[in-house]
Amino acid sequence: MVDLAKFVQDSPPTSCVYLDDSYLQSLNANVVKVAQEKNNAYMLLDRTIFHPRSGGQPSDVGTIEGSSFHVTIKRAMLQSGSIVHFGRADGKLETAPVKCKIDWANRFLMMRRHTAAHLLDHCLATYTGSRVETTDSWLGDEPYVGYGGNAPSGLDLKRLQELGNGFIQQGLNVEIKIMDRSDAEQLIAGAPNVARLPKTEKLRIVTIEGQIPIPCGGTHVQNLKEIGALEVPKIEPVETGFRLYFEVK
Repeated sequence: MVDLAKFVQDSPPTSCVYLDDSYLQSLNANVVKVAQEKNNAYMLLDRTIFHPRSGGQPSDVGTIEGSSFHVTIKRAMLQSGSIVHFGRADGKLETAPVKCKIDWANRFLMMRRHTAAHLLDHCLATYTGSRVETTDSWLGDEPYVGYGGNAPSGLDLKRLQELGNGFIQQGLNVEIKIMDRSDAEQLIAGAPNVARLPKTEKLRIVTIEGQIPIPCGGTHVQNLKEIGALEVPKIEPVETGFRLYFEVK
């Protein structure tokens, strides 16, 4: 197995194109570095559309194809500012121009779920009339958002669901901006995950129209109508608080 820390050592950070355009399904890039163990491939590119597993969002999957090789990407991994693409190789890898393609159906589902997770934060805050604090989230199978503290007594999941679908039916827009940290911190006061922010000079801020801006590095839809419909079927107590399970339909 390749040591990822050594593999990315002295390599420039990967340009994460998905942060600017979550809808981009293919991309031409250049291979910066490769490692191959039989059919296992590890690749660094100068830029990528593959979102790594982070912030509760699973890794994108797809393909990277060069003139003499084809790699089925099973996961992308963030390591010290670089994104390592891992998969099964057909052919001998080389540092050369490549074409990347993501599994669009999977990506679009993640975009819908990730935006719905932010919407759920707002619905819970609206329902309780108070600020909420997220502890974690998962956007793969059985998606959920975790919240700190005790669950509100008698929480009506059907009402939460109705609130969310009301916002979806309004067709509210979703805006994404990269901001200086000092400016962003004023804007996001009251956001649910401020305590877990990375120590960076710039912050990426996601705002659902009329709702509290949230710092986030995930992929999102441009309008809530793209979510389809929100379901909130289950609440579960956990050691750190409680989880609200949800799904988009």
